[in-house]
Amino acid sequence: MILRLKALAAIASFVLLTLNNGARTQKSEKSVDTSPAWNDNSLIAVQKKGGDPTRPGGVKIEFYGHDAFKVTSPAGLTVLTDPWRNDSTGLYPKWFLSEFPAIRVDIVLSTHAHFDHDAVERPKGLMVLERFVGQFKLGDIAITGLADKHQCEPTPADKQDNASADFPLETCPPNNVIAFDNAIQIIETGGLRIAVWGDNRASPDPFLDHYLRNVDVLILPVESVLTRSEVDAIVGKYDPKTVIPAHYYVTGLTTNASGLDSADGWVNYQEKVHHADVRRLDRADVTLNAAELKGAHHRVYYFGNRFEQK
Repeated sequence: MILRLKALAAIASFVLLTLNNGARTQKSEKSVDTSPAWNDNSLIAVQKKGGDPTRPGGVKIEFYGHDAFKVTSPAGLTVLTDPWRNDSTGLYPKWFLSEFPAIRVDIVLSTHAHFDHDAVERPKGLMVLERFVGQFKLGDIAITGLADKHQCEPTPADKQDNASADFPLETCPPNNVIAFDNAIQIIETGGLRIAVWGDNRASPDPFLDHYLRNVDVLILPVESVLTRSEVDAIVGKYDPKTVIPAHYYVTGLTTNASGLDSADGWVNYQEKVHHADVRRLDRADVTLNAAELKGAHHRVYYFGNRFEQK
């Protein structure tokens, strides 16, 4: 028993040192962290209480830049999609001017294993569903992950036996490397179905069509991963109530070296050519509900250069 207590004490000391990251263990009263503990206590309570994702309520969506969105359910559960980082291999230049903020969230999702979508270690997530495929439910949130493929450029016929100049491995199905798999994520809460496309190809497997048709919110990568004609085809086929553009150049966050374009052109195109109901937001969050979206048809919510930083 004495040895067991000593071992537990040693583990506790190691954990404290890790959490303090080398900081002094003794602090003045003013420097003591008084914020609530961040652990799975809340998840234990939620799994006991349960919840209904189809029950109508306000759903808050916050934009953290690129393809990162934080969704807060009516009951307060949070899901963060695709936190970003800079490439650590040196293959790509710096895309982002800062690190992804270490925010507290219940669930972290990642659609695929590219650096601008997979910084799952940066937020303080209680759980991580990385490239999730299948069904998940907790409280008033349900998540459906749909396995498909990343957008790709086919290897020219004369180079099929060898690596392409840009990518040393096959990027297109059926023999693509795992980094070019993509899992579209559908988050259901507050009576809304929110589909996060990630960098998926423009024409998913037809098996996925019945999941994607008539979603309430469709988050799509515009002006970079998908062309305007591809976006038009996707929106026409799946007929979402509203579209939120993502994966574009954001002033104050994205570097010119990223090669990303602003989404302004795409948004203007939707407004002038398709006569879409465009809502240019003056802040980095919007709260949606099923009743307000009932009559919407391809409405556009555009965050522009407004993004959360903490």
